[in-house]
Amino acid sequence: MLVALLLAVGLAACGSSDAGGSSASPEPSASGSPSPAAASQTVKVNSALVPAVVDLKVGDKLRVILHSNSASTGYVWTAEGMEQKAVLDQIGKPVNMAADSTLAGAPGKTAFTFQAMEKGTEQLGFWYARPSDKGDPGAAYALIVKVGKGHVPVEVKAGEEYTAETAQIRTGDTLQVVIKHASSQGKASWQLASSTAPVKLVGGQKYSSSGDGTMTMDFVGTGTGTGTLVLVNRPSGDPPLQTYALPVYVKPVKQPITVQVNMHDADETFVATAGDTVQLTLPAQPSTGYTWVIKKPAPAVLKQVGKPKFTANNETMGAKGKMLWTFNVVGPGKTPVSAALEGPDAGSTGPAKTFAFTVKAKPGFKPNVVEAVDSYPAPTAFVKPGDQIKLTLDAKAGTWVPQGTSGQLTQTKPVVSGGKAVVTYTAKSQGSTTQLLVADASGNWPNQAHAFSAVVGKGSLPKTVIAAERRVAKTVPLAVGETLNVELPGNPSTGYTWAVSPLAADGVLEQVGDIAFTASTDLMGAPGVFVAQFKGVGAGSVPLIMLYQGPGSSPVIDGIWMTMVSVQ
Repeated sequence: MLVALLLAVGLAACGSSDAGGSSASPEPSASGSPSPAAASQTVKVNSALVPAVVDLKVGDKLRVILHSNSASTGYVWTAEGMEQKAVLDQIGKPVNMAADSTLAGAPGKTAFTFQAMEKGTEQLGFWYARPSDKGDPGAAYALIVKVGKGHVPVEVKAGEEYTAETAQIRTGDTLQVVIKHASSQGKASWQLASSTAPVKLVGGQKYSSSGDGTMTMDFVGTGTGTGTLVLVNRPSGDPPLQTYALPVYVKPVKQPITVQVNMHDADETFVATAGDTVQLTLPAQPSTGYTWVIKKPAPAVLKQVGKPKFTANNETMGAKGKMLWTFNVVGPGKTPVSAALEGPDAGSTGPAKTFAFTVKAKPGFKPNVVEAVDSYPAPTAFVKPGDQIKLTLDAKAGTWVPQGTSGQLTQTKPVVSGGKAVVTYTAKSQGSTTQLLVADASGNWPNQAHAFSAVVGKGSLPKTVIAAERRVAKTVPLAVGETLNVELPGNPSTGYTWAVSPLAADGVLEQVGDIAFTASTDLMGAPGVFVAQFKGVGAGSVPLIMLYQGPGSSPVIDGIWMTMVSVQ
């Protein structure tokens, strides 16, 4: 049962060092030598020295707290799994807990933390020794951990690519929401889940005939104000496959709007009204030496405002990005707007790319069709209780505020660092939910929005079980030829008996005869004491492990007791 790795904790020498904690065995001398030899020794083990089996589920955590005094003695606790299994995984390093007393050198505690990784049974052994010594551990402690079925918590990440910028329209305008990569599994199954925006859905969803997964939904502004549309792709009433959120700002008719034009709008004609703004966004990378050159539109219709602004996609030097031009619609009329991407040798080779669109401006109001910014839906996160969903959003969009609460998820406040805002959700109970976050800008409407759906499966939240030590067994010093009697409480009428785990090394300690049982009374089925006898046969050290187990080829273990025996 024990592997050779356990013998590396200074088990080769014969000396013994004093250690903190109670003991039912003879004390070693201060010099490190064993106590005066006797014909035999007896260790009487009571229930406090037999830790009960700890029952966990996969995903649970186990804390083992042992008394220690590292600062004064130099002794430290180390832990080893005795079965070399993957049932338990130690989390981090042991943590030394300060003593309650303010006296110098006062004893404290050491805490170990383990996580249950898979179903099975593990035996944990703890040794209290000086790392620099090759002597025996001053104390030992053993624990059996049984792990049942469960779930190891995981972290699901959702990125900022699913955020949508605010769409601005006027009352009477049509907002056309175009969702890219809409799942084919939910074709014709997109629904308006909720809306706080003053718009209404007209017609149903339309899918692209090209089969590229593009879906279009039209909304008409019915009033003024701000709000957020939340759309879900929900086939046949099942949990959503995808979720999309769009903040909407509906202006009064008399207020100007901003017409947004990008590379996908080549050769399109946009209708505007005097007082409106036209924004042109084109992909750019100035570090390549190529720049967009705009041919001036008719000054009676459009007037450029300031210089174009470049925004990089990331902080990498020379990164790609977008160039933004802003024009004011100053009067009625029709004018083309053209751009050419020219490099250093444009005079001889011509432009690398060209782009053009037309603005038709009229006095008075006429409803427009405004297309939302290119958008991609967020897939549904499937999790179990204890799992986390982590969102990484653009902090520059404003202060991200989660909207609403859920019985399935708990959430943290956004943590802002390095231009990113991270919001963490923890699954706590079974069910499905849709969560919405908006970035509150300094204006009167949200700047960006993000929505996702989560389905929390069956399961229970992981828990932390504390196995606090009551008493630990100190090393038993034994001379060659001496015998050691170990008395363990038990009751064979329950089907459980004490057995000796195979010794880790031969030629040091031998079992003498079978384990005997003596009942406490003459009554049938009365409890009593099991006595196991051992004899020191050669110099060395060995861990002695006793298991309280039931009958059968794969017995159920209900208790464990361990000590170190040093034979000199």
